[in-house]
Amino acid sequence: MNCTSLLENLGFDCAQRGNGALRLWSPFTFDDGEHLGLFLAPLGSDQWLVTDHADTLMHASALGAKLTKPRIEAIRSRFPGVELTAGGALRATSTADDLPSTVTAVLNTAIAISHAEARWLPKSSEERFNQIVGRELQAIAGEHLQRNVTVQGVSGHQLEFPFVIDLPDSGRHLIQPVASGDEHIDWSNVYKAGGKMLDLKSAGADEHQRIVVIEDIPGDQELGKAITFLSVTTSVLLFSHRAQWLV
Repeated sequence: MNCTSLLENLGFDCAQRGNGALRLWSPFTFDDGEHLGLFLAPLGSDQWLVTDHADTLMHASALGAKLTKPRIEAIRSRFPGVELTAGGALRATSTADDLPSTVTAVLNTAIAISHAEARWLPKSSEERFNQIVGRELQAIAGEHLQRNVTVQGVSGHQLEFPFVIDLPDSGRHLIQPVASGDEHIDWSNVYKAGGKMLDLKSAGADEHQRIVVIEDIPGDQELGKAITFLSVTTSVLLFSHRAQWLV
């Protein structure tokens, strides 16, 4: 098998690689313009491996997509002829004669993932930052970490916090991340967090139990104002300094 014979059947671009392998580029692209590609490797005895080496799911993951188990299983069930490995690679084996149809099957799976990619991305900067903070907290708090906990403030309103850590020696810690925008702190998130913490403070929650984790962008001239505003009602932790407070 060579690029010339494969192109006669598929019409895609490809290049020879070592040991008889081929690198295939399809005309289909992700939203950012990057082309979906595959690798073809001879296995001997007229067998070929067709795989993306996990490039498709890695592309989605790099953009912050949530690769949840239900979403992965939905891909597997929709394309049963293509294996989706534990490492995220799409793969199938084929004879040389069936290689065009096998390439098409693996590519169709990759295309389906590329179409789903936008739906899997965080819907806002707030959700994106919550995911990042959640991973950090999970690593240190483990089973003590709870998510999306609702408590009642002195106002009578139900206040939802993305993260709560319950520790036997220091009690309950309610944690509210505050995401930044593209260039500076998002003041809508600052005001929402400040309102929650003021309600908790009025209800008698100790200062060490009220925590805001703020996404600090280098050079953000409004960061100091946001910290000053929030410090009246809560303990403020800078995400960039997490090495000091994640202990």
